[in-house]
Amino acid sequence: MKKTKINKYFGDLMKSDEIFSLSLDIGESIIKCGGEVHRAEDTIKRINRAYGNSCNVFAIPSLIIAQSGDNIQIRKIEAEELDMTELARLNELSRRLCYEKNEEINITRKKVYPKALEAFCVCVATSAFCIFFKGSIIDAVFSAIIGLIITYSPHKKISFPLFSANLIDAFIAGILAYLPSVLGADVKPDKIIIGTIMLLVPGLTIVNAMRDMMNGDLVAGLFGLFNSIISALGIALGVAGAILIFTKV
Repeated sequence: MKKTKINKYFGDLMKSDEIFSLSLDIGESIIKCGGEVHRAEDTIKRINRAYGNSCNVFAIPSLIIAQSGDNIQIRKIEAEELDMTELARLNELSRRLCYEKNEEINITRKKVYPKALEAFCVCVATSAFCIFFKGSIIDAVFSAIIGLIITYSPHKKISFPLFSANLIDAFIAGILAYLPSVLGADVKPDKIIIGTIMLLVPGLTIVNAMRDMMNGDLVAGLFGLFNSIISALGIALGVAGAILIFTKV
């Protein structure tokens, strides 16, 4: 997500095209942060309606098409970066845009979290899941280390497709999970793998897909559900490949 700052003054003289573009910026950011498609569409419509614009919107998790008068815009959504705090802030911002028109509003498109905090959350998540699935403390430590490796490894700088990215991450996690036992450590590789790959499981994507389908957005819901299946397939094949290597050795 972009790390830019936009200053806008919402008064009676503000151009409809500026309102339209800004509403699409917010809708796009909502989807990128993990919000469901229905929420993004509703936000775009409400902001434009508050300023007297007629607006038609069609969105799926990777695309937004919107029309207001003669202005038609298409937004390609390249990648998701789940951020519930940013999503809540965008929801609050959209309400302010609808009800507090005569004020200057500062929009920070992305809050950057400290690397140390990200690393701490990765360690807590992986180790907690490892222990939850009956792993030992040593298993949890190795799971946390492997989680950090797959989160910050150099290949993350390359934009792989969803399937390939999960396949590579799961394969690396599987290989690294078996190394301690090969070197003689008393660990359970399966528990380490389970704790680590929980970072890759698309839980929120599945929830949003089901919610979109219940809201009547069948195309968006099926799109999200299929993405989740592809993601899960990549994880399964990556782990299976690693297990196959060590069972043949």
